[in-house]
Amino acid sequence: MDWRALGTSFFLIFLAELVDKTAYTVLLLSTRSGPLPVLLGAWAAFLAQGLVALALGSLAVRLPQQVLRWGAAGILLFFGLLLFFREEHPEELRPIEGKGAVAAAFALVFVAEIGDATQLGTVALMARFGSPWSVFIGATLALWSVAVIAVALGNALGTRLPRRVLRKAAGALFCVFALVSALY
Repeated sequence: MDWRALGTSFFLIFLAELVDKTAYTVLLLSTRSGPLPVLLGAWAAFLAQGLVALALGSLAVRLPQQVLRWGAAGILLFFGLLLFFREEHPEELRPIEGKGAVAAAFALVFVAEIGDATQLGTVALMARFGSPWSVFIGATLALWSVAVIAVALGNALGTRLPRRVLRKAAGALFCVFALVSALY
């Protein structure tokens, strides 16, 4: 175990994820579902994405940055516009519980992490340190920690914030992240 690689990965990925769209996704999900299913779904998605980064790290490093950047921007813009312009239907106001909440959290977090800065950062750290398992463990623990914070905030604030406003704000944030992703 390379403790320096693990610690560096944890610190860098934690900081990057705190302000990332995925943390906002988890926060938003936890405003309408129980904290445990959202947390389990998010943790499973982060673990799966970490394994993808581990398995395909050498290939992802070779992909042109433009492809990753524009692909991520397109996905973010799509979800942002969907959140912003979609009208709520009364049946959507019901909380998602149990397996449905786990599945929804897994799917949204998994998609949000495709080509994400923290995923690409994890791949880059794996290449830099040459210790993929240490980086994988550090990055995964960082992502899980941010998910705990997001779920706690979403669960605490969820009853106080109007869902329509949250959805519109999340849509606008996703569009901003798409723009930032496309430009940088």
